[in-house]
Amino acid sequence: MTRPWLLGLATATVLAAFGHPLAAQEGSTLTISDVAAPTANTIIPTESASLRTEATSSSTSFDPTSFVSSFIGKGEKGCGCGSASKCGCDPCEPWTLFPQFGCRIQVGGWINGGVTLNGEGNRSGTGNFPVEFNNMSDAPVANQIWGFIKRDLDTSHGGLDWGFRADYVFGSDGPDTQAFGDQDWDFGWNTSRDYGSAIPQLYFELGYNDFSIKIGHFFTLIGYEVVMAPENFFYSHSLTMFYGEPFTHTGALATYEVNDCWTLYGGYVTGWDSGFANRFDANQGIGGVTWSPREAISLTYATVIGDHGDGTRNPLNVGDIYMHSIVLDLDLTDRLKYVFQSDYATNFNVPNNGNNQWYGANNYLFYTINDCWAAGIRGEWFRDQDGARIGTTGDYYEVTAGVRWTPRANIIIRPEIRWDFFDGNGTPFDNGNEDRLTTFGIDGILTF
Repeated sequence: MTRPWLLGLATATVLAAFGHPLAAQEGSTLTISDVAAPTANTIIPTESASLRTEATSSSTSFDPTSFVSSFIGKGEKGCGCGSASKCGCDPCEPWTLFPQFGCRIQVGGWINGGVTLNGEGNRSGTGNFPVEFNNMSDAPVANQIWGFIKRDLDTSHGGLDWGFRADYVFGSDGPDTQAFGDQDWDFGWNTSRDYGSAIPQLYFELGYNDFSIKIGHFFTLIGYEVVMAPENFFYSHSLTMFYGEPFTHTGALATYEVNDCWTLYGGYVTGWDSGFANRFDANQGIGGVTWSPREAISLTYATVIGDHGDGTRNPLNVGDIYMHSIVLDLDLTDRLKYVFQSDYATNFNVPNNGNNQWYGANNYLFYTINDCWAAGIRGEWFRDQDGARIGTTGDYYEVTAGVRWTPRANIIIRPEIRWDFFDGNGTPFDNGNEDRLTTFGIDGILTF
């Protein structure tokens, strides 16, 4: 069945590729930091613990007149700020659908969709399993139709301030970001086999000088990759992120910026991916520390530990758990960025099982070619020690290579090729027939 949104995104992408700009000035919509020296178009995300919940919009409002005239054309440079036109893009400030409202309230979002095919010719709703969120191989998908409303906390001038954020997502990523941990809140808001809705964040924040506290439903501190599509370099996600880490928590999280080098985190949450009712009776501490001795280096340790639940709602959320992630983010040069992540988790006191463990390591290398193009590679090892996370005990290896093209400030295109390999007793790929899988994916993101 034809999906109207996908036709619209494809049309916008094709028009952009042939030089029809969607913007009129320099800037960026999202809080994403550069691999290279700061430029008008930031193209490489830094998905550190302190940024996992932030995607911000520009103050430039959508101007229908400018939007229409941009397609009519303004000469060789398009929107008039085409300093990067030689590399196929314009570093113009993105348009926003909504103006900034009073009290610094912002409204925005994005549309994200793509397709992932595999080398086995398996075209089905689970043809790419266990590669998630992109397990569907039978059609293009609308991954995220995302909207947010927020007021960023700002205590930079000292004193007291407040903020809030609410996010809503519909798409194939919707069911995977629901509160499936205790099957509460937005769990079950599905419309079909592949599509559903979620409210992955809904929180209030209060801050005073260097201290802040967030109360509600929010994204985790754990790991490097995130749910929000514009904040990731690659279209696909690591197995570590999808199978080994929580996505959201409900509770309270405090942040204290000790100085320019040290930031501390600490709080209480009701387990992994839970709603507001805590229906599986989980109680955990969450915390961590970030050390950044200079601008080019940051090292973050984050952990969750405690009662994982009674297993009545989700059999994976039972017993006690300890998990940590360690993320090193290093700018090797102005253009070259390296990220290392290591996860370890042990789920113990599990009834009739005793103990489950999973762990692994990811390596990322990103290179900024120019304002429009960046290239990246990810190498991953994930060990499902007891088969509790993916279902087949063994070692999973994955290499992904891709580019990130930003032809206009509101448009991101991410083609990639990915190789997955398994070492163990079993064949987890191609519906249980293979021990390896090659996938080809491409998606587009239109921010507003």
